[in-house]
Amino acid sequence: MMVAACKPMSIADGGDVRDDTAALQAQFDALQPGATLTLEPRAYHHRGILTVRTPNVTINGNGATLTATNDETSAVDILGDGITLTDVTLAAPSDGQRWMGEQQHKLVVKGQRATVSNVRVQGSAGAGIYFSGATHFVARDITITGTRADGLHMTGGSAFGQVENIKTDQTGDDGVAVVSYDHDPAPCHDITEKNITVGSTRWGRGITVVGGNNVDISHFSVAHTSSAGIYVANEGNPFFTRSVERVAISDGTVAAANWDKDIEQGAILVYSGNQGRFVHDVTMSNVTVTATSTTVNRNVAIVDETNGGDRAMHGINLSNINLTATTVAPFYTNVPVGSYTVANWTNDGKRIDVTSI
Repeated sequence: MMVAACKPMSIADGGDVRDDTAALQAQFDALQPGATLTLEPRAYHHRGILTVRTPNVTINGNGATLTATNDETSAVDILGDGITLTDVTLAAPSDGQRWMGEQQHKLVVKGQRATVSNVRVQGSAGAGIYFSGATHFVARDITITGTRADGLHMTGGSAFGQVENIKTDQTGDDGVAVVSYDHDPAPCHDITEKNITVGSTRWGRGITVVGGNNVDISHFSVAHTSSAGIYVANEGNPFFTRSVERVAISDGTVAAANWDKDIEQGAILVYSGNQGRFVHDVTMSNVTVTATSTTVNRNVAIVDETNGGDRAMHGINLSNINLTATTVAPFYTNVPVGSYTVANWTNDGKRIDVTSI
């Protein structure tokens, strides 16, 4: 296996910051399949998009920091298949305009069989890490802070993903999100998330599945979110997302959710808002909900705004939900009683019956 060392200059004489875009890109383009590129453990700056196209290569950041200096072209793109990115910090300013394009997310993964591990994202013009149409991917041991959009976002039919040991904080939107839009070529599916920690959001929710199938989320901690801590939904105008089917969420905590007094979602929300789409077969179990904001009217809710009845919402099962330190209602729903089950709920350790609420 070939090992290359990347040594572009970052600091000119006199301390001026140089743009390392061309030098870094030349190193990426020179890679042959099977090679490893090891960066020097120091700061680099890129004004343009950086792209890795060669398949089956490893980029070892070796502790380096790659800082984007232009919001509009701030992405690092993983386009080839079988690429591994490890031990690097990707940085950009945390504040400023929220950008929406792929060229503005900090790390964009579109290749297949990608592995992203031991990566730190500090700020982003858009999302921190953005998987689009990626399959058989691994995202592991990642810390994301101060993004202007989602922390880790999976969309565009991304599938067969393993997402483990992720920490997000102060994201500008959802901490960790699976999103399937109506216009996507396929829904996201077969994604496993484990050991997810959402420390806070500046706006948005904690862990979300907004369109997608066969998503399994376990061992999580979500706190201080602007709106819901856990959100499973299809959405209508203006987002228009796909249906949700077969989602399992277990063994976690949601604390101090929905701090934004202008939003009412509660700590956990299962929601249908896209006419003709549905939310089916969602299970949540062994979740502790603590100190939900007193400005909202409920801790947990199942809400249908499409008037779709049992067709829109079906097979929603919420069990072993433990509420603590709360003064708001345990549960609210507007869907038919046969569409959901609730069992074994407690409030400050005492069994409660929410079927009559």
